[in-house]
Amino acid sequence: MSASAVDYAWLPDHQLHAAATLAHVDQTIDRVARLTHDYSKTGPLTLTNVADDDRSHVMVTAVAALPEAIPRLVADALTQLRAALEHTVYAEVEHLLARPLTAQEARGIEMPACTSVEDFAKWLRNGRRSQLPPLQSDAPLTERIRTLQPFQRHDSDEHPLRLLAEHTNLAKHRTPAVAATRLGAIYADKPHPDLTVALPLKTRPQPGDGLPLQTGDILASGPRHARIPVSVMPTISLRRPHTGVWNIALRELEYLEEWVRTTAIPILITGTRDVTPLPPRLDITLGHEDLRRELLRAENVTATQRARHRMMAEIARSDLADLLFAHGGDLTPETVRAWANALDDTGVLERTGRLVSVVAAPVALLNAVNELLAEVRAYEDRNQAT
Repeated sequence: MSASAVDYAWLPDHQLHAAATLAHVDQTIDRVARLTHDYSKTGPLTLTNVADDDRSHVMVTAVAALPEAIPRLVADALTQLRAALEHTVYAEVEHLLARPLTAQEARGIEMPACTSVEDFAKWLRNGRRSQLPPLQSDAPLTERIRTLQPFQRHDSDEHPLRLLAEHTNLAKHRTPAVAATRLGAIYADKPHPDLTVALPLKTRPQPGDGLPLQTGDILASGPRHARIPVSVMPTISLRRPHTGVWNIALRELEYLEEWVRTTAIPILITGTRDVTPLPPRLDITLGHEDLRRELLRAENVTATQRARHRMMAEIARSDLADLLFAHGGDLTPETVRAWANALDDTGVLERTGRLVSVVAAPVALLNAVNELLAEVRAYEDRNQAT
């Protein structure tokens, strides 16, 4: 269902800038997603088997350096999310005053992130702010800002505004976002009763406890003379400055982007989140005479959702090619792979879904496989004809 002008009627003209900033954030997160995918796809971990009496350990011998662009792009996305809030507050104050702010007044406009009621009251008492009617204690905008404060939650350290403030304070004043390669998952390709994974080390917690991977980390252990193939999935993670907790970078970005876009900005402008959220994907590489009209053409699929879609399609493409080659008779693996690679992500997932939907019905499944094999042969005939 496409959006209409009515859906975005809650967004006044003086706040249209927020849509463009969120679109910039989405583009930046998309770059992070593509870089992290490319890094992970290269296999950033070098592993070796180390014998230890009757056991054999899988040990990390090297971790590929993380591209320096990743933490900086993460910091850029986080900083722009905070800027979207700051700009929204500033624009709302000016609109309510019906005049431009003076230079002195402008210095007092910000989006606070207070962990206690007392801190928020102190923020309100600031000399410059206390003189502005829109930011006085009983003003509607002040109440909206109060609603979004970290002290409103028992676990204020986990509040999205607290996370955003801590990440951006770090990025602005000390260092880019702290990102590292961590262990996402490790599992046996075939279960084995005597396999253990992510064994503790003597000098530091086990990799599964969340620390970045280092040379010497033992990821798995099994009988010395048994061959147990394992799959290791690294992940790019981001450290929260105030708690030291590591979280998957794209998951952190997704959480904060969604909160700013669907909760914080609507509340700052309207007092409620019960409005149509601003779309994440708006083309701002072109100039638009009517940005509001462009909102109606924007996409509601976020960068992280698109990244998951690409990853699912990549896995499905490989599995689909393997399955069809196994049943293809005269077809070569090169032909099947070429056909699968020629499909776009949506096409791959649609065909895989077609097989999954009939997996419990052998005859229907065989028919579906034969239909896809016919597609591959038609693709082969077209290529031979040209």
